Amino acid sequence: MAPRLVALMLSSSLLVLGGCAGEDSTDLLPQAQSATTQTSARECDSVEGSAIDVKNEPDWRSHAAYRPWTDRDGCLLRIDVLAERSGPDHCGWQEASVIIAGRPIGSRYSNQVDTAEYVKDLKRVFGLPALAEAFDPNAQVPRDAVDTGFRRGGTALWHVPGDETAVWVVAATHTERWPAAKPPVCQ
Repeated sequence: MAPRLVALMLSSSLLVLGGCAGEDSTDLLPQAQSATTQTSARECDSVEGSAIDVKNEPDWRSHAAYRPWTDRDGCLLRIDVLAERSGPDHCGWQEASVIIAGRPIGSRYSNQVDTAEYVKDLKRVFGLPALAEAFDPNAQVPRDAVDTGFRRGGTALWHVPGDETAVWVVAATHTERWPAAKPPVCQ
């Protein structure tokens, strides 16, 4: 195979990755794009009702320890656009994580019909083996997946438009496939 270089501009820095032409060389692209410098989430000036209009979001952050997701510029996303939280401590589910997103991703959610949930349950704390097995800690991003532009630290959220069966959380060193599922309700 002929050598091929992949070069990307990341936050005014040039990242060059070596690779070989072939089936797997495109897999470098999503992981390289997510290897951006970590930016802390911040409130930004926004148009009312936009994905970053946190001044007018529901007061859900006070009910759980949500992990902040941002847009590409580091602007905090509304809690009803994209949220991530651990399972509830009082049910012993804190080892699992759930990403909550609107349908389609990037839209606001407010009820079960317009909400998609994606689960990472490595320790099987939800007691659903099929759910834990559907999570892939070493996934490949599908060719038809696109970057949502949403970030959390050094990770990027990818999805296949029109397919709500999974999302991919892409970091510089690995990619995780989070399956869509309804986590059990904690009593």
